[in-house]
Amino acid sequence: MFSNQSERESFPEPFGDSSIDRRKCHLVVPLRLIVLGMPRTELSVRTHHASSAKEILRSHTQTDRYPSPALCMALKHLGFEDTYHMECLFENPPDIELWHDAYLAKINAQAELFGTADWDQLLGRHQAVADLPTSAFVPELLAAYPDAKLILTPREENSWYDSCQWTIHTVAKSRLVAFLTPLDPHFYGRLRPLLALMFSSIFPCRPSFWDKPEGRQIWIDTYRSHHDEARALVPEHRRIEHGVEQGWDPLCEVLDVDMPVGVEFPRDNDTWHYGRKMVVMKKLAVGRVLER
Repeated sequence: MFSNQSERESFPEPFGDSSIDRRKCHLVVPLRLIVLGMPRTELSVRTHHASSAKEILRSHTQTDRYPSPALCMALKHLGFEDTYHMECLFENPPDIELWHDAYLAKINAQAELFGTADWDQLLGRHQAVADLPTSAFVPELLAAYPDAKLILTPREENSWYDSCQWTIHTVAKSRLVAFLTPLDPHFYGRLRPLLALMFSSIFPCRPSFWDKPEGRQIWIDTYRSHHDEARALVPEHRRIEHGVEQGWDPLCEVLDVDMPVGVEFPRDNDTWHYGRKMVVMKKLAVGRVLER
C-alpha cells in the first residue's frame, strides 16, 4: 500500500518476515574482525559551512571517506561473508532487544549480564562487525573474541560529526519516529529506546546539546578517546588504520588473506541508499499502524 515495486526490489530485507530469535541461536563462526567507526555517510568537511540542505546533499559525493557498504563489500571479497552492521536491525528487528540488553549491561557496568554466550547468540554467524551498534563494544567484543583483529577507519572529525547530525541524529530526534514509537512495536517501538541507550552510553551529552558547539566538542572528544582506547587494546600487528585510497594491499596483509585478482577496491557512496531506506522503513511502519 505504501511502497512500490522499485522500493521492494531495492530494499527487499524489510519486506520479509524476519523475526529470528537470536536467543535460540549459537556460535557458528567466531568473530574475526572488528571495524571501529560509524561509516554510514560520506559527508565532506565542507558541510560544516553548508548554507542549505541541498548543498549538504551535493557534498555527499565529494569525499574519500569509508562508506559502510563499500567496506562490507570489500570484506566479502576477502572471505568475510556476513558483516554485522546497523542495517541488520532493519532486517531482523528482534535483534534490537538483545542490543538493548547489551547496552544496559554496559551502562550499569555489569558485563557479566551480557557475556560471551550472549555475544555468540547475537553475532554467532558473523565473522566481522562494523558500524553502530557494535562499535560501542570494542572492549567487550575483544574479551569475548580475543583473537579478533581491528580496522580503524579514521576521518576528519568535523566531517564525522556532521555525518552523524545528518543521519543518526536526525532519526533520533525525528518527530515522526517519536510519533510512531508507541504505535509500531515491531520496529520503531524497539528502535527508539535503543537509540536513547546507545547515545547515553557512548556520548555524555543531552540531545538538546547535540547541535550546539559544546555538544560538537563532547562528541569529538569522545570519538578521539574511543579510538585511543581501541588502539591501546589491540597490538599493532592485529590492527590497521585504513582508508579506501589505500586499496587492497595493507588490508590483505594485516588480515593475512590473498588479494582479490582483477577486483577494484569498492568505493560506493551509500548516502542516498541510506536515506531512501529510512523512508521505506517509515512507510512500512505507517502501513502497520493503519492495518491494526
